[in-house]
Amino acid sequence: MTRVVLHPWFPPEVDTALKAVPGISLHVAADQDDVAAAMQDGAEVLVTSFWRDDYLTPSLKWIAGTGAGTEQYPKDLLAEQSVVLTTAHGVHASCVAEHAFALLLGTVRHIGAAVRDMVQHEWTPRVGEELAGKNMLVVGLGLIGEEVARRASAWDMEVRGVKRQPVGYSGPVAHVVGPDELHPMLEWADVVVVAAPSTPQTRGVIGAKELELLGSGWLVNVGRGDLVDTGALLEALTDGRLRGAGLDVTWPEPLPTDSPLWDLPQVVLSAHMAGNSPSFGPRWAKIFESNLEAFRGSSSQWTNRFDLGGAK
Repeated sequence: MTRVVLHPWFPPEVDTALKAVPGISLHVAADQDDVAAAMQDGAEVLVTSFWRDDYLTPSLKWIAGTGAGTEQYPKDLLAEQSVVLTTAHGVHASCVAEHAFALLLGTVRHIGAAVRDMVQHEWTPRVGEELAGKNMLVVGLGLIGEEVARRASAWDMEVRGVKRQPVGYSGPVAHVVGPDELHPMLEWADVVVVAAPSTPQTRGVIGAKELELLGSGWLVNVGRGDLVDTGALLEALTDGRLRGAGLDVTWPEPLPTDSPLWDLPQVVLSAHMAGNSPSFGPRWAKIFESNLEAFRGSSSQWTNRFDLGGAK
């Protein structure tokens, strides 16, 4: 039996999916201290998107990530201990893309402001914009970004993308550029959807200059909160230059209760939940079961393995 520990903060239905996997002994941790205790007790596999350094024990051989990001993990230490790291890359692409559009429509069609009117029992007709005919720039043209682009094209929007390595790209977006051409693309765009991972190169990629170039447009962030300069975003929203923002992620996160972002009527916020869906667990479990074969040595193929530069 393979001993598996599930971190208590897991996406929908992951626990149910794991309980149906044969040949594993599953411990669903009660809290973060219980995770550490279970790892100290000799567990081999940790299912998580959250990290504490006391999770790294001599018995740990595989981290089965339930998220797409890897910035939270001590990659050098994992490589030294030959721990394999896999992610849920692509599992929630459709779900996050749908959520991105919900945030976008919430700002463009003033749904966020209308919900605030409901709380006050105020009947306030507003004039919303149409997405058809507008220009969308997707920053981070991975699996999520491509799903956003497909939906935008179906809404009669013109879509362009920014990708770290655009050479040889053959996806659904016809016009794709590298990060060095971000600024002219921002001047072109009416809507910017940020769907990139957090890396040293992408953190703060949308700052004061970038928001100035976007001008009277709309920003949606379903990537990571630290990709957008919060101070610059607040300034662009409060002085009226930016017409709206839909944010599933913020920096810091959770968003402090005293943040002005809560009260701006042109902002729609959700609590980092774009990837949550009852379908997440079954989709993720297929990746887990495939990787379990590789972990047990019956296959050499790992799905969504993150190269730690030495992990085996």
